[in-house]
Amino acid sequence: MAIFSRLRRKKVPAAVQSCLTSSDRVFDFLLIDSNRFLLVTMRALFVIDCGENRGCESEAQVQRYGWYQIANARWDSENGTLRIVFHEGEDLLIYPAQAPGYGFMDIIREALSETQVFATPLQLPSRQRVTAQILRDDNRNLYLYPPISSFENYADQQYLRSAVREWEQKLGVTVRFED
Repeated sequence: MAIFSRLRRKKVPAAVQSCLTSSDRVFDFLLIDSNRFLLVTMRALFVIDCGENRGCESEAQVQRYGWYQIANARWDSENGTLRIVFHEGEDLLIYPAQAPGYGFMDIIREALSETQVFATPLQLPSRQRVTAQILRDDNRNLYLYPPISSFENYADQQYLRSAVREWEQKLGVTVRFED
């Protein structure tokens, strides 16, 4: 309850709020510089650039990253940087104007843990080692990461298909495992 009372006192700037939809419940935000903000919402992480006019109506650049797209996030207190590591693509390195407040990284870790339903290390028939994960997307659908199509070896693909079917039966869920 204490975290929610603290969040109620911290008001998201109106220019930033105008960039969000009504379903984007903001848990916390961080000022990157005078025009840019990092927002942590229930469903995603946003980097919002309000531009010089401090409004999001026309100039704003809104980058949205669903929690299922993010592998992890790390705060480096020595360098004052926040590194967002994605499952695919390049990392996002942020130099905020101030250090994240108490609980900021905890909120991110909690959101990431809610996204990952299941993970297990596997050794594929080709002897490749991989950590197979079942992740939950914004629409609460489950899918396999890395995708089966990312493996060139047919025996590896068949092994993963078989493993997913077994997990579906054991966990009582349906997993999308095709791209």
